[in-house]
Amino acid sequence: MRMRKGFSLVEVLLALAIGGLVLMAASSLLVTISQAWANRPATRDAFDAHVNGVAHFLTAMLEEATVPGLAGKDDRAVGLDRPVGFSESDDPLIRFYLREAPPLFFWPYGPATRVHAYLHLDGRDGLNLLWFSELQELEKNEKGKREPEDEDDLFRTLISPFCDEMYFCYYGEEDSAPDDIKDWEIKKDLEENLRSGKFRLPAFVKLVFKWEEEDLERTVTLAIDRPSPSGVEEEPK
Repeated sequence: MRMRKGFSLVEVLLALAIGGLVLMAASSLLVTISQAWANRPATRDAFDAHVNGVAHFLTAMLEEATVPGLAGKDDRAVGLDRPVGFSESDDPLIRFYLREAPPLFFWPYGPATRVHAYLHLDGRDGLNLLWFSELQELEKNEKGKREPEDEDDLFRTLISPFCDEMYFCYYGEEDSAPDDIKDWEIKKDLEENLRSGKFRLPAFVKLVFKWEEEDLERTVTLAIDRPSPSGVEEEPK
């Protein structure tokens, strides 16, 4: 009697079915592990560290802001202004001046100094800093201030791609008397004085960071209008 060699068609089909089930189980396990890896605590911690780092970085820069050397009488260390390329229909940006910029400001000719920076939230890229140095070739604008000739001459430094929203925090009304009761107001847009047509500088800016549409939304409040060190306003002499 001859011994039969090989497998029958039923055995082959059964082996393929078992192999398919094993492969499906392995694929499912791989997807589960990948999802667990993507949502691991280290990633959330890294996002938290990023948000805190951005907050500390911006706060430190604003604390180092100073009045430009050739400033006008109304210029402040932190104010509102439109950089070149922004029209009068665009809301102004928060502007500040740094005698020496941090290394994050890439300058092809060495350390960036005498920098005018603008805080800019872009719906596509996130939170950026637009800036230029007084060492660049500048021209006087209609207001007599020196700035680059074209918007392309502005440098752009990405601060956070996770920043999704910016809110402006005001304390009381602009024409409130010292004895009036004041409340904090958080607004999506800058407050504009209808009589003067000028925008009001907020006391704080609140930045909202988002990640993957989960509960990873963080709000950071940055001081813009700094009080005196004692917290008490000096009496006019």
